[in-house]
Amino acid sequence: MSTEPEWMQWLNQEPEPETDLPPAAVVPLRGADSPASSAPAEHPAPAPRDQDPQREAADTPVWPQPPITAPPLVLVTGVGGGAGATTTAIGIAGAWATHDASSSVAVVDLTVTGGDLRSRASIEDLVTTIDTLIESVEPEALVSDLPLSAAGARVVDRGDSRFDDPVVHRVPDLLRSHVDTAVYDLGADALGSRECVRLREDADAVFVLVVQARADAFNRLRGYLDLLANAVGESVFEHTVVVISHQNSAEPDVDPAELVGYLSGRVRATLEVPYDPHLATGLEIASWELRAATVGAYDRIRRATASAEGRQ
Repeated sequence: MSTEPEWMQWLNQEPEPETDLPPAAVVPLRGADSPASSAPAEHPAPAPRDQDPQREAADTPVWPQPPITAPPLVLVTGVGGGAGATTTAIGIAGAWATHDASSSVAVVDLTVTGGDLRSRASIEDLVTTIDTLIESVEPEALVSDLPLSAAGARVVDRGDSRFDDPVVHRVPDLLRSHVDTAVYDLGADALGSRECVRLREDADAVFVLVVQARADAFNRLRGYLDLLANAVGESVFEHTVVVISHQNSAEPDVDPAELVGYLSGRVRATLEVPYDPHLATGLEIASWELRAATVGAYDRIRRATASAEGRQ
């Protein structure tokens, strides 16, 4: 009987043996068998160059780095309740807004029953809901006037519409025309719903799975990975980022480094968000109150979402 944790066993399965292939033929270099090839070269030795002691070494060329462009669609879901999907969505959107002040970023509450995105994003007044946005005769003007989070991301609340109301799922098409990046908080249940089929199958979608640093949460991660593979195909993992969140200051009952190691090469990236007492309050998030380690973690996730689109 294996002593490994259950969540590790499925990752330990041996791959099928590769089929034996015949060795590749060795092709001789052109002219290797000719007599001339074995004769010594008759070219005169080059004259030595004059050495200039005053000559400076050439500068190493600095190649221009391509800019990191935000992906247009980031889907954040929690592996079980309380994983920190909402705070992670706010953090990713805030990181993009802070990284490039000239780009427009929106974070949207697309949870099944409506979450606390509005209150966590420090939005108290002038809230814009999904149905208000869709029904607007001038959506572009409304998008530009959306309330901003503390980090500068535009915020769209769920409102009172039912999750299965078609109007709710028209918002991605609308936002795609008016913002550079939209980050969706799907909570813990929306990703597998039939209403999210279009989002799941969007070629530009990047998936962020947030799993709490607990053994039971690690166990549930397999189901979410299987869901994605069955719904989208194995290639989805090239666009998937796993985030391990620490929801309390106690030492976790699992070693996150083991999960990071096992998922290496299977998903785009596996990153950690450390415990932050400001996030743990459950109150509105003020970006300037976050610890430097938390801000750095959100920026690494931002870079991973760009990398998942082949844009980094």
